[in-house]
Amino acid sequence: MHYDFETTPQRRRTSSVKWHLIEQDMGEGSEDVLAMSVADMEFKPAPQIVDALVKAAQEDVFGYDYATDEYYDAVIGWMERRHGLVVDPSQIALSDGVMPAINTALRAFTHPGDRVIIQRPVYYPFTAAVEHNGLTLCNNALVLDGNTHHYAIDFDSLERMLAHPRCTAMLLCNPHNPVGRVWSEEELRRIGDLCIEHGVLLLVDEIHADFSYPGHPVTMFGTLGERYAQACIEFTAPTKTFNLAGLACSNAIIADRAKKQRFDIAAENIGGMSVSHFGLVACIAAYTQAEDWLDELLQVLQGNLAMLRDFVRKHPRLALVEPEGTYLAWLDCRGLGLGSAEALRDFMRTTARIYFDEGALFGPEGEGFERVNLACTPDFLRQVLDRVDAAYHTLA
Repeated sequence: MHYDFETTPQRRRTSSVKWHLIEQDMGEGSEDVLAMSVADMEFKPAPQIVDALVKAAQEDVFGYDYATDEYYDAVIGWMERRHGLVVDPSQIALSDGVMPAINTALRAFTHPGDRVIIQRPVYYPFTAAVEHNGLTLCNNALVLDGNTHHYAIDFDSLERMLAHPRCTAMLLCNPHNPVGRVWSEEELRRIGDLCIEHGVLLLVDEIHADFSYPGHPVTMFGTLGERYAQACIEFTAPTKTFNLAGLACSNAIIADRAKKQRFDIAAENIGGMSVSHFGLVACIAAYTQAEDWLDELLQVLQGNLAMLRDFVRKHPRLALVEPEGTYLAWLDCRGLGLGSAEALRDFMRTTARIYFDEGALFGPEGEGFERVNLACTPDFLRQVLDRVDAAYHTLA
Protein backbone atom coordinates (compact mmCIF):
# COMPACT_ATOMS: atom_id res chain seq x y z
CA MET A 1 0.00 0.00 0.00
CA HIS A 2 1.25 3.50 -0.78
CA TYR A 3 0.71 6.03 2.00
CA ASP A 4 0.64 9.80 1.74
CA PHE A 5 4.04 11.08 2.81
CA GLU A 6 3.88 13.95 0.33
CA THR A 7 1.13 16.19 1.75
CA THR A 8 2.27 18.62 4.42
CA PRO A 9 -0.54 19.16 6.96
CA GLN A 10 -1.47 22.73 7.83
CA ARG A 11 -0.55 23.05 11.51
CA ARG A 12 0.13 26.76 11.88
CA ARG A 13 -2.47 28.38 14.16
CA THR A 14 -3.57 25.03 15.52
CA SER A 15 -2.87 23.57 18.98
CA SER A 16 0.54 22.34 17.75
CA VAL A 17 3.26 23.30 20.24
CA LYS A 18 5.89 23.25 17.49
CA TRP A 19 4.14 25.89 15.42
CA HIS A 20 2.88 27.92 18.38
CA LEU A 21 6.43 28.39 19.67
CA ILE A 22 7.23 30.51 16.63
CA GLU A 23 4.43 32.97 17.37
CA GLN A 24 5.14 32.87 21.09
CA ASP A 25 8.86 33.59 20.78
CA MET A 26 8.99 35.74 17.64
CA GLY A 27 5.64 37.51 17.67
CA GLU A 28 4.22 39.57 14.85
CA GLY A 29 5.94 39.18 11.52
CA SER A 30 6.85 35.52 12.05
CA GLU A 31 4.05 34.12 9.90
CA ASP A 32 6.49 32.87 7.25
CA VAL A 33 8.88 31.09 9.63
CA LEU A 34 9.01 27.30 9.25
CA ALA A 35 8.95 24.97 12.27
CA MET A 36 11.78 22.47 12.72
CA SER A 37 11.82 22.18 16.50
CA VAL A 38 9.65 19.82 18.56
CA ALA A 39 10.19 16.17 17.62
CA ASP A 40 6.85 15.34 16.12
CA MET A 41 6.05 14.66 12.47
CA GLU A 42 4.73 16.80 9.63
CA PHE A 43 2.78 13.88 8.13
CA LYS A 44 -0.81 12.77 8.04
CA PRO A 45 -1.39 9.96 10.55
CA ALA A 46 -1.68 6.34 9.49
CA PRO A 47 -5.22 5.80 8.15
CA GLN A 48 -5.65 2.58 10.15
CA ILE A 49 -5.21 4.59 13.35
CA VAL A 50 -7.60 7.31 12.18
CA ASP A 51 -10.24 4.72 11.33
CA ALA A 52 -9.91 3.10 14.76
CA LEU A 53 -10.22 6.48 16.50
CA VAL A 54 -13.27 7.48 14.46
CA LYS A 55 -14.95 4.17 15.29
CA ALA A 56 -14.15 4.66 18.98
CA ALA A 57 -15.48 8.23 18.92
CA GLN A 58 -18.74 7.05 17.40
CA GLU A 59 -19.28 3.91 19.47
CA ASP A 60 -17.39 4.05 22.78
CA VAL A 61 -18.15 5.54 26.18
CA PHE A 62 -15.27 7.54 27.62
CA GLY A 63 -15.32 6.47 31.23
CA TYR A 64 -12.54 4.98 33.31
CA ASP A 65 -10.48 2.43 31.39
CA TYR A 66 -8.16 -0.44 32.14
CA ALA A 67 -5.64 -2.01 29.81
CA THR A 68 -7.32 -4.97 28.15
CA ASP A 69 -5.73 -8.22 27.04
CA GLU A 70 -5.95 -6.86 23.49
CA TYR A 71 -3.83 -3.88 24.52
CA TYR A 72 -1.17 -5.98 26.24
CA ASP A 73 -1.09 -8.42 23.33
CA ALA A 74 -0.50 -5.53 20.92
CA VAL A 75 2.39 -4.14 22.97
CA ILE A 76 3.93 -7.54 23.63
CA GLY A 77 3.61 -8.60 20.01
CA TRP A 78 5.29 -5.43 18.77
CA MET A 79 8.22 -5.70 21.15
CA GLU A 80 8.90 -9.31 20.23
CA ARG A 81 8.29 -8.91 16.50
CA ARG A 82 10.27 -5.70 15.98
CA HIS A 83 12.92 -6.05 18.68
CA GLY A 84 13.12 -9.63 19.93
CA LEU A 85 12.14 -8.44 23.41
CA VAL A 86 9.95 -10.91 25.28
CA VAL A 87 7.66 -9.15 27.75
CA ASP A 88 5.08 -10.43 30.23
CA PRO A 89 1.96 -8.31 30.87
CA SER A 90 2.84 -8.14 34.56
CA GLN A 91 6.01 -6.24 33.64
CA ILE A 92 4.20 -3.38 31.91
CA ALA A 93 3.37 -0.14 33.73
CA LEU A 94 1.16 2.33 31.90
CA SER A 95 1.84 6.04 31.65
CA ASP A 96 0.68 9.03 29.65
CA GLY A 97 4.24 9.68 28.49
CA VAL A 98 7.86 8.63 28.78
CA MET A 99 8.95 11.68 30.76
CA PRO A 100 6.15 11.36 33.36
CA ALA A 101 7.23 7.74 33.78
CA ILE A 102 10.91 8.65 34.11
CA ASN A 103 10.07 11.29 36.71
CA THR A 104 8.00 8.72 38.58
CA ALA A 105 10.93 6.29 38.53
CA LEU A 106 13.27 8.95 39.91
CA ARG A 107 10.85 9.61 42.76
CA ALA A 108 10.54 5.89 43.43
CA PHE A 109 14.23 4.98 43.47
CA THR A 110 16.21 8.06 44.49
CA HIS A 111 16.35 10.48 47.41
CA PRO A 112 16.98 14.25 47.32
CA GLY A 113 20.68 14.90 46.89
CA ASP A 114 21.40 11.59 45.17
CA ARG A 115 23.51 11.73 42.04
CA VAL A 116 21.98 10.90 38.66
CA ILE A 117 24.00 10.57 35.47
CA ILE A 118 22.99 11.95 32.09
CA GLN A 119 25.01 12.20 28.87
CA ARG A 120 24.91 15.64 27.28
CA PRO A 121 24.18 16.89 24.72
CA VAL A 122 20.94 15.09 25.49
CA TYR A 123 17.17 15.52 25.40
CA TYR A 124 16.70 18.55 27.65
CA PRO A 125 13.84 17.19 29.83
CA PHE A 126 16.46 14.81 31.30
CA THR A 127 18.15 17.81 32.92
CA ALA A 128 14.83 19.11 34.24
CA ALA A 129 13.87 15.69 35.62
CA VAL A 130 17.08 15.49 37.65
CA GLU A 131 17.09 19.06 38.90
CA HIS A 132 13.36 19.39 39.61
CA ASN A 133 13.40 16.25 41.77
CA GLY A 134 16.12 17.69 44.01
CA LEU A 135 18.85 15.45 42.61
CA THR A 136 22.47 16.21 41.76
CA LEU A 137 23.18 16.14 38.04
CA CYS A 138 26.32 14.32 36.89
CA ASN A 139 27.17 14.89 33.24
CA ASN A 140 29.02 12.06 31.53
CA ALA A 141 29.46 14.23 28.44
CA LEU A 142 29.64 12.42 25.13
CA VAL A 143 32.91 12.79 23.25
CA LEU A 144 32.80 14.11 19.68
CA ASP A 145 35.59 13.11 17.31
CA GLY A 146 36.31 16.25 15.32
CA ASN A 147 37.51 14.28 12.31
CA THR A 148 34.81 11.63 11.99
CA HIS A 149 31.97 13.61 13.60
CA HIS A 150 31.13 10.51 15.62
CA TYR A 151 30.11 10.55 19.28
CA ALA A 152 31.40 8.04 21.84
CA ILE A 153 30.99 7.42 25.56
CA ASP A 154 33.75 8.42 27.98
CA PHE A 155 33.72 5.17 29.94
CA ASP A 156 36.50 6.21 32.34
CA SER A 157 34.48 9.23 33.43
CA LEU A 158 31.32 7.13 33.57
CA GLU A 159 32.87 4.55 35.87
CA ARG A 160 34.13 7.23 38.26
CA MET A 161 30.66 8.74 38.45
CA LEU A 162 28.95 5.39 38.96
CA ALA A 163 31.34 4.52 41.79
CA HIS A 164 30.23 7.48 43.91
CA PRO A 165 28.22 6.20 46.91
CA ARG A 166 25.39 8.71 46.31
CA CYS A 167 25.00 7.77 42.64
CA THR A 168 21.71 5.85 42.41
CA ALA A 169 20.47 6.18 38.82
CA MET A 170 21.57 6.78 35.24
CA LEU A 171 19.42 8.03 32.36
CA LEU A 172 20.38 6.43 29.05
CA CYS A 173 18.90 7.57 25.74
CA ASN A 174 18.94 4.77 23.14
CA PRO A 175 18.85 5.73 20.31
CA HIS A 176 20.34 8.99 21.50
CA ASN A 177 18.44 12.24 21.04
CA PRO A 178 19.83 14.49 19.57
CA VAL A 179 23.15 13.03 18.32
CA GLY A 180 21.52 9.96 16.72
CA ARG A 181 23.81 7.27 18.13
CA VAL A 182 22.40 3.75 18.28
CA TRP A 183 24.48 2.26 21.05
CA SER A 184 26.04 -1.07 20.08
CA GLU A 185 25.40 -4.25 22.02
CA GLU A 186 28.98 -4.08 23.29
CA GLU A 187 28.52 -0.50 24.55
CA LEU A 188 25.23 -1.39 26.22
CA ARG A 189 26.72 -4.42 27.97
CA ARG A 190 29.60 -2.32 29.24
CA ILE A 191 27.18 0.30 30.61
CA GLY A 192 25.05 -2.46 32.14
CA ASP A 193 28.01 -4.21 33.75
CA LEU A 194 29.18 -0.97 35.35
CA CYS A 195 25.71 -0.10 36.64
CA ILE A 196 25.24 -3.59 38.08
CA GLU A 197 28.69 -3.53 39.69
CA HIS A 198 27.96 -0.24 41.45
CA GLY A 199 24.28 -0.88 42.21
CA VAL A 200 23.00 1.94 40.00
CA LEU A 201 19.55 1.70 38.43
CA LEU A 202 19.58 2.22 34.66
CA LEU A 203 16.58 4.11 33.25
CA VAL A 204 16.58 3.54 29.48
CA ASP A 205 14.58 5.88 27.24
CA GLU A 206 13.85 3.76 24.15
CA ILE A 207 11.10 5.92 22.64
CA HIS A 208 13.09 6.18 19.38
CA ALA A 209 13.83 2.43 19.23
CA ASP A 210 11.69 1.90 16.13
CA PHE A 211 13.88 4.26 14.09
CA SER A 212 17.25 3.13 12.82
CA TYR A 213 19.17 3.31 9.58
CA PRO A 214 20.66 0.34 7.69
CA GLY A 215 23.64 -1.18 9.46
CA HIS A 216 22.63 0.14 12.87
CA PRO A 217 20.00 -2.15 14.42
CA VAL A 218 18.66 -1.00 17.78
CA THR A 219 19.34 -3.30 20.72
CA MET A 220 16.68 -2.87 23.37
CA PHE A 221 18.38 -3.21 26.73
CA GLY A 222 16.22 -6.03 28.00
CA THR A 223 17.29 -8.30 25.14
CA LEU A 224 20.85 -8.49 26.54
CA GLY A 225 19.75 -11.13 29.04
CA GLU A 226 17.93 -11.53 32.33
CA ARG A 227 20.76 -10.06 34.40
CA TYR A 228 20.54 -6.81 32.44
CA ALA A 229 16.75 -6.75 32.24
CA GLN A 230 16.51 -6.99 36.03
CA ALA A 231 18.84 -3.99 36.44
CA CYS A 232 16.91 -1.52 34.30
CA ILE A 233 13.57 0.06 33.48
CA GLU A 234 12.81 0.49 29.77
CA PHE A 235 10.57 3.33 28.66
CA THR A 236 8.72 2.81 25.38
CA ALA A 237 5.79 4.31 23.49
CA PRO A 238 4.00 4.19 20.14
CA THR A 239 3.81 7.97 20.26
CA LYS A 240 7.10 8.80 18.56
CA THR A 241 6.82 5.95 16.07
CA PHE A 242 3.31 6.83 14.88
CA ASN A 243 3.15 10.53 15.85
CA LEU A 244 0.61 10.04 18.63
CA ALA A 245 2.07 12.21 21.41
CA GLY A 246 -1.20 14.13 21.80
CA LEU A 247 -3.02 10.89 22.67
CA ALA A 248 -0.93 10.26 25.80
CA CYS A 249 0.22 6.64 25.70
CA SER A 250 3.43 5.10 27.05
CA ASN A 251 4.62 1.82 28.55
CA ALA A 252 7.39 1.22 31.06
CA ILE A 253 8.79 -2.31 31.03
CA ILE A 254 10.04 -3.42 34.45
CA ALA A 255 11.28 -7.01 34.59
CA ASP A 256 12.17 -7.01 38.30
CA ARG A 257 9.02 -7.59 40.36
CA ALA A 258 10.19 -5.58 43.38
CA LYS A 259 11.10 -2.62 41.19
CA LYS A 260 7.74 -2.83 39.46
CA GLN A 261 5.98 -2.68 42.82
CA ARG A 262 7.96 0.39 43.92
CA PHE A 263 7.25 2.12 40.62
CA ASP A 264 3.54 1.37 40.89
CA ILE A 265 3.40 2.79 44.43
CA ALA A 266 5.17 5.96 43.30
CA ALA A 267 2.61 6.29 40.50
CA GLU A 268 -0.26 5.82 42.96
CA ASN A 269 1.21 8.55 45.15
CA ILE A 270 0.56 11.11 42.41
CA GLY A 271 -2.94 9.84 41.75
CA GLY A 272 -1.97 7.04 39.39
CA MET A 273 -0.80 6.99 35.79
CA SER A 274 -2.54 5.38 32.86
CA VAL A 275 -3.21 5.72 29.15
CA SER A 276 -5.99 7.84 27.70
CA HIS A 277 -8.91 6.00 26.09
CA PHE A 278 -7.88 7.18 22.63
CA GLY A 279 -4.29 6.30 23.47
CA LEU A 280 -5.37 2.70 24.13
CA VAL A 281 -7.30 2.56 20.87
CA ALA A 282 -4.51 4.16 18.85
CA CYS A 283 -1.79 1.96 20.34
CA ILE A 284 -3.68 -1.23 19.48
CA ALA A 285 -4.33 -0.05 15.92
CA ALA A 286 -0.75 1.14 15.45
CA TYR A 287 0.92 -2.02 16.70
CA THR A 288 -1.45 -4.46 15.00
CA GLN A 289 -2.49 -2.73 11.76
CA ALA A 290 -0.07 0.05 10.80
CA GLU A 291 3.30 -1.69 10.67
CA ASP A 292 3.57 -1.24 6.90
CA TRP A 293 2.97 2.51 7.36
CA LEU A 294 6.08 2.62 9.55
CA ASP A 295 8.10 0.58 7.06
CA GLU A 296 7.21 3.05 4.31
CA LEU A 297 8.01 5.99 6.60
CA LEU A 298 11.49 4.58 7.24
CA GLN A 299 12.15 4.71 3.51
CA VAL A 300 11.02 8.36 3.39
CA LEU A 301 13.37 9.19 6.27
CA GLN A 302 16.29 7.58 4.44
CA GLY A 303 15.51 9.75 1.42
CA ASN A 304 15.34 12.89 3.56
CA LEU A 305 18.63 12.02 5.24
CA ALA A 306 20.23 11.58 1.81
CA MET A 307 18.91 15.04 0.81
CA LEU A 308 20.40 16.61 3.93
CA ARG A 309 23.68 14.78 3.44
CA ASP A 310 23.98 16.07 -0.13
CA PHE A 311 23.16 19.59 1.05
CA VAL A 312 25.91 19.52 3.68
CA ARG A 313 28.47 18.29 1.14
CA LYS A 314 27.80 21.45 -0.91
CA HIS A 315 28.16 23.71 2.14
CA PRO A 316 31.63 23.10 3.58
CA ARG A 317 31.09 25.35 6.60
CA LEU A 318 28.48 22.88 7.85
CA ALA A 319 29.06 19.30 9.01
CA LEU A 320 26.61 16.45 9.58
CA VAL A 321 26.78 14.09 12.52
CA GLU A 322 25.53 11.05 10.65
CA PRO A 323 22.49 9.67 12.54
CA GLU A 324 22.32 5.94 13.15
CA GLY A 325 18.80 6.16 14.56
CA THR A 326 15.89 8.52 15.40
CA TYR A 327 14.33 10.80 12.79
CA LEU A 328 16.54 13.66 13.92
CA ALA A 329 19.86 14.88 12.55
CA TRP A 330 22.53 16.84 14.42
CA LEU A 331 23.97 19.61 12.28
CA ASP A 332 27.30 21.18 13.22
CA CYS A 333 27.08 24.89 12.37
CA ARG A 334 30.20 26.04 14.22
CA GLY A 335 31.99 26.56 10.91
CA LEU A 336 29.64 29.46 10.15
CA GLY A 337 31.72 31.50 12.58
CA LEU A 338 28.77 33.23 14.22
CA GLY A 339 30.47 33.27 17.59
CA SER A 340 27.69 32.36 20.02
CA ALA A 341 24.62 30.18 20.48
CA GLU A 342 22.46 33.31 20.49
CA ALA A 343 23.93 34.53 17.21
CA LEU A 344 23.30 31.16 15.56
CA ARG A 345 19.70 31.14 16.85
CA ASP A 346 19.07 34.63 15.53
CA PHE A 347 20.71 33.82 12.18
CA MET A 348 18.47 30.80 11.64
CA ARG A 349 15.27 32.48 12.83
CA THR A 350 15.74 35.95 11.39
CA THR A 351 17.81 35.37 8.24
CA ALA A 352 16.95 31.79 7.27
CA ARG A 353 13.40 32.02 8.71
CA ILE A 354 13.66 28.57 10.30
CA TYR A 355 12.81 27.82 13.95
CA PHE A 356 15.06 24.93 15.04
CA ASP A 357 15.56 23.31 18.41
CA GLU A 358 18.85 25.02 19.16
CA GLY A 359 21.74 22.78 20.11
CA ALA A 360 22.36 24.80 23.27
CA LEU A 361 19.04 23.52 24.65
CA PHE A 362 20.64 20.09 24.98
CA GLY A 363 23.48 21.36 27.17
CA PRO A 364 26.57 23.54 26.70
CA GLU A 365 28.09 20.78 24.57
CA GLY A 366 25.39 21.44 21.98
CA GLU A 367 26.25 25.08 21.39
CA GLY A 368 26.84 25.72 17.70
CA PHE A 369 24.62 22.84 16.58
CA GLU A 370 21.06 22.64 15.26
CA ARG A 371 18.73 19.65 15.53
CA VAL A 372 17.07 18.95 12.17
CA ASN A 373 13.74 17.12 12.16
CA LEU A 374 13.65 14.74 9.17
CA ALA A 375 10.06 13.61 9.82
CA CYS A 376 8.55 15.86 7.18
CA THR A 377 7.70 15.66 3.53
CA PRO A 378 10.61 15.90 1.09
CA ASP A 379 9.11 19.11 -0.25
CA PHE A 380 9.02 20.68 3.22
CA LEU A 381 12.63 19.68 3.91
CA ARG A 382 13.63 21.11 0.54
CA GLN A 383 12.04 24.45 1.50
CA VAL A 384 13.97 24.45 4.77
CA LEU A 385 17.28 23.69 3.09
CA ASP A 386 16.68 26.30 0.37
CA ARG A 387 16.24 28.91 3.09
CA VAL A 388 19.36 27.79 4.92
CA ASP A 389 21.24 27.92 1.60
CA ALA A 390 20.11 31.48 0.95
CA ALA A 391 21.11 32.56 4.47
CA TYR A 392 24.44 30.71 4.18
CA HIS A 393 25.39 32.79 1.17
CA THR A 394 24.81 36.05 3.04
CA LEU A 395 27.79 35.30 5.25
CA ALA A 396 31.18 36.76 4.43
